[in-house]
Amino acid sequence: MPDIKDTGDSTHRIAITAVILLCLAPLLVKAPLLLGLLNADPTLLYAGLQQGLQHGPFGGFPPYPTIDPNIAFTSHTLGHRAILDILHGQWPWWNYYEGVGTPLAGEMQSAALFPLTWLLYFENGQLYMHLALQIIAGVSTYVLLRRMGIAQVGSVAAALAFQFNGTFAWLANAVINPIAFLPLTLIGVEIALERVASGRRGGAFWITIGLVAALYAGFPEVAYLDGLLILAWTLVRMMTLPSALRVRFLLRVSLAGVAALLLSAPILVAFFDYLPLGFTGDHLGNGYASAHLPATALIATLIPYIFGGIFQDRALMGFWGAVGGYAGITLMMLALCGIFGQRYRGLRIMLALWVFATVSLSYGLPGASILASIIPGLKLAAFYRYLPPSWEFSLCVLAALALNDVARSALQKRLRYAYGVTLILICAGCVVAHGAGIRPHGRYVLWALIFAALVLVSLAIILFRRNASSSRVALAVSIVLACESAMYFAAPVMSNPSRGMVDLVGVRFLQTNLGMQRFVTLGPLAPNYGSYFGIASINHNDLPIPRLWTDFVARKLDANADPIGFTGSIRVDPAGPSSQESLLKNLPNYLGVGVRYVLAPYYAPLPEETKAIGIKQVAADTNMRIYELSNPRPYFDAPACSLEAATRGELRANCTQRTTLTRLELYMPGWRAFVNGQDTAIRQVDEIFQQIDVPAGTSKVQFVFRPPHIEWAFVAFAIGLLMMLVELGMSATSRRAAMRV
Repeated sequence: MPDIKDTGDSTHRIAITAVILLCLAPLLVKAPLLLGLLNADPTLLYAGLQQGLQHGPFGGFPPYPTIDPNIAFTSHTLGHRAILDILHGQWPWWNYYEGVGTPLAGEMQSAALFPLTWLLYFENGQLYMHLALQIIAGVSTYVLLRRMGIAQVGSVAAALAFQFNGTFAWLANAVINPIAFLPLTLIGVEIALERVASGRRGGAFWITIGLVAALYAGFPEVAYLDGLLILAWTLVRMMTLPSALRVRFLLRVSLAGVAALLLSAPILVAFFDYLPLGFTGDHLGNGYASAHLPATALIATLIPYIFGGIFQDRALMGFWGAVGGYAGITLMMLALCGIFGQRYRGLRIMLALWVFATVSLSYGLPGASILASIIPGLKLAAFYRYLPPSWEFSLCVLAALALNDVARSALQKRLRYAYGVTLILICAGCVVAHGAGIRPHGRYVLWALIFAALVLVSLAIILFRRNASSSRVALAVSIVLACESAMYFAAPVMSNPSRGMVDLVGVRFLQTNLGMQRFVTLGPLAPNYGSYFGIASINHNDLPIPRLWTDFVARKLDANADPIGFTGSIRVDPAGPSSQESLLKNLPNYLGVGVRYVLAPYYAPLPEETKAIGIKQVAADTNMRIYELSNPRPYFDAPACSLEAATRGELRANCTQRTTLTRLELYMPGWRAFVNGQDTAIRQVDEIFQQIDVPAGTSKVQFVFRPPHIEWAFVAFAIGLLMMLVELGMSATSRRAAMRV
């Protein structure tokens, strides 16, 4: 972490104390999970394997501990699979256990090459990963603000608010991974600005590190949207330099960005090679240009639980399914106050405009939708859900500036005005929601309103107390900000289950008996937990997903399945054919893709008459019944050959004549086959599978997948690494020279 600008023993002691506080705060709030009082394993809630599930202190389910179940379906399962591949000495380019094979690293949400993903190897690894992200976010924000000369009280409070921000609280899938690196990148911008202003070299190293981490973190939409804020920040800060130095500063930042792109080439090439071949849902054409959250729910940005817990109010399912974060009362009040002030005037205006524009865009306020057409790529992302981290961060910086102003000047009057405006916003939000017929109710809402009232009363006592010193006012408001942020964050934590077990009897059966065949689920063992447990499922719940496969599913397997969620339970038309009916109707096609077992809910067994067509129950546990199909197509098949497969990518063929070998793995550019070490052409066969020629006699056959152009990506990585090391060396040399002076 870059060092803080201030010097002196006292300052360093305070800084160390602040950093320790920022490291401990997330651990304290999530202590029930760390101590095992509550269970943080997403498998328990989302894998369809639970037994004896009991809710936590805040009831359930709903409320849920997170909005997006992709905490389990993509982040947990696919990230774990990627780490297992790496530990087995192979690049995580391909996932054999989803569909009939899909790209793994190129899918991005697995964050396959992201260093913190290694934590997913361990039990409770996702909890540790999220804690690490919070700590990075908090410490980076603190360092950034201290470098900008913000007082300790404002820097610590704003850093705490950001590490407990609304997106961290409500989302837990790969969406949150890049968030921590927004302030880290801006540290690099500020260091580069200072170096250019003082005529020194280097300083942009942390720009490269922050951007690289954000790109590898597994959610390019958030990385891109945060990048727009970084760009705006950079341009505004550039204007504070003399005109003769602006080009130099911009060049230094740009070179750091180029180095970051080069260093990120392996994951970007894997992603962009895959993207044209993938089904991407609404991320095409006009995409999300006209999508937004309901403006009637704006009050939730100030009082997050005014609509109850996550998914608790069925009338607001659409809101909960699309929202991406919140602010809070104290943060909004401080940000309103922080807009005014002369120091960092341009930055304050930019941050205020950013918040106004992005919140307006997210909630569909009049005129805001034009931004979706103007800003490149914006309409292709669900911006209403992925913009909140950037406006939450902007609010935190404005809040820090406000606390800094109040601590150093008698500006309580300005803070009181901001308090009044915040009250007006709360009242207006309540009136709008009430006018739309929204009637929050229940104990959760009652406690939320009581807590909001306590926050407002506490702020009123602090702000309207006579003869209070400015430093004490700043400290008191900072404490309220930190407490409010932590309490809002704790609500989803307390919605985790208190007890429960994952029943793995069926999973163990499949691990023992499935071999290289596949299974299909009609509900239990949710996708993509086949990837997690190393058992091949033709089901998927992912985006992007190979279009070749989604088209095949629609034509040959289940026309009523959702292209994104071929889960066995999600139906495009609830009145249409069920997944069970589609299975029985298209049984030869399921056998044709290598399906050996069918998983049905224990309470919804297959009908007895299926025995007549070769379907028999062979195992069961508390959640599922496992049925075996007769004569599934083998994974490897070659006429006139005996085959001995070591893995899905390597086998030995002993053939009496020259013949063809068919492999039930998805055909996709990037696959190469080697027969006795010789490169052999792969043909597309049976619409989606692979076929090669094999000679008579004994042959060693290998199949290898690497994203096309990946060799060039590694060359780019080497160049980017060299650029970063040169920049680091220049920074170190310049710093030593400055210290000697």
